[in-house]
Amino acid sequence: MSSTSNTVQNGQPSHSLWSTVAPYVVPPVAAAAAIVPVFQDLIAKSALQKGESVPAISVIEGVRKGFKAAPTVGAIVGTQMILQSFVEKTLVKDEADKSSLPSKLASSAVVGTISAPILAVFNGQTMGWSLRESLRRFSAKQGLAIALQETAFVGGLSAADLLATEMKQKFGDNKVVECTAAFTAGAAGSLAGHPANTSLTRWQNGLTVDSLRQSMWGAARKARAAGCFSIFYKFGKDALNDSVGSSK
Repeated sequence: MSSTSNTVQNGQPSHSLWSTVAPYVVPPVAAAAAIVPVFQDLIAKSALQKGESVPAISVIEGVRKGFKAAPTVGAIVGTQMILQSFVEKTLVKDEADKSSLPSKLASSAVVGTISAPILAVFNGQTMGWSLRESLRRFSAKQGLAIALQETAFVGGLSAADLLATEMKQKFGDNKVVECTAAFTAGAAGSLAGHPANTSLTRWQNGLTVDSLRQSMWGAARKARAAGCFSIFYKFGKDALNDSVGSSK
């Protein structure tokens, strides 16, 4: 039999099989891995948003907590990226417009709204809460805050490739440019959505947001986490696709 396009060869999936499953496997795996090294910053941002001191956590403890949160993050971001592609195809019929920033922001808003409950769970994890506790405290206004936050965050991840393309044309095609574009897009998306994220954290804890300045507490730590996450996520996706693709 010579038909091997959808079979496993030498322990590795064939190219055509991988092309079919990769869009559903790569995003969650890359996101789960990317959250581990940055989770300590997210713990810090949640403490700062509540007006508390940053907890003294060792790097090892931060990584341990990151591994614990990894399955949730993988499920969230993986689902978001898959939904984003589906929503873009549904909302935008013209192929030329699907890669535009306005289209990505519109689809990000839809995706953020749909994924609000599970994102409330993740934000609760940064404060040490269980899934049950996070869902028990979930409210409609938290859902609105999450939708605003995720429009910026998912839009930032989606815009990374667009920004990289523009930067490569001006500064050349190299890893430094790719890393800079990914970090910039992730951090910018984080900063844009930070007031909404602060509102979510404070509302989850029965607190109010009393000023614009207060809404930006923890912004630097979260922007750094989001920027680094964007880098790790992008190169994780590239590595997974390249390694399996090259095993054809």
